Amino acid sequence: MRLQENGLLKREERAASIVALLQMMARTPQGSWPACPDFGLRDLFEDRSLRSDSARLAMTRINDTFEQLAISGYIVTEVVRELSATREVDTYSITIEDSVSAESFSTSFDHEI
Repeated sequence: MRLQENGLLKREERAASIVALLQMMARTPQGSWPACPDFGLRDLFEDRSLRSDSARLAMTRINDTFEQLAISGYIVTEVVRELSATREVDTYSITIEDSVSAESFSTSFDHEI
């Protein structure tokens, strides 16, 4: 559900809700939401030069967050840092599998360094 400008609730597709959740996680550092300690990815991507396994850790953190929030039916199968044209922006691609339909979809986001 999403709150519209007119104050009414609008039901969204599950996949769109998962993508929106991942976008929020990308902008939030881990530990900033006490209700879900694993929520947040920003700190991983900011410190990527210090960790070569940031993508694997991000995938684990997302799946742990799904479990903590009781989000079933979805699992992140891949997080990849894409090659970027500039050094100021990193682009990350996340692949999510829907275990109910066995379909997968992906989303990407940019992180400014």
